[in-house]
Amino acid sequence: MRISLPKLKKKAEHHEPHRYEDGMLFVDCRKCEGTSSLGDAGCVKCVSSGIIDSGPPARLMMRKECDVEHSENVISVLVEISKISSLTHTASIERPAGKCNDCSVSISSNAKNIWDSFPEPRFDIMRLEAERSKPDKDGCEECMWRTIGFIDQLETMFFDLRKNAAKKAFRLTEV
Repeated sequence: MRISLPKLKKKAEHHEPHRYEDGMLFVDCRKCEGTSSLGDAGCVKCVSSGIIDSGPPARLMMRKECDVEHSENVISVLVEISKISSLTHTASIERPAGKCNDCSVSISSNAKNIWDSFPEPRFDIMRLEAERSKPDKDGCEECMWRTIGFIDQLETMFFDLRKNAAKKAFRLTEV
């Protein structure tokens, strides 16, 4: 008589891409399919998520085949990107009452589109779509103007981010 024993399951490996230790944010890129470069929007989003979870680091290390440590200037730009990420994420999960949840010109829809299209959101198209919408109920026109204000705010944040990044990259005092 054969007794079959239950097969032991391997414990699922949990990959934690960020670790914060002694003021340094370590981003583990070894199991990632991305380029592990801050020239890749997906990598920037991953690092900014680590900054949101842990706070601004004094140092940043991206780990792959070769570890790469990034400078204070790069970290300060990533912190600015993290602020935009946090704002768009918070706005995208906001669930206002009524039909606004399904409205393509709501702040939550636009916030998601802005972050999804990082680093080149089409603010002009989003603003034009909001302006062309036809408010049909009480509160819709006010909501439309709030959305346009939100788009303008994010566009200004992106403009300032690019300006500051250029200053830091080229060590300029004015752009």
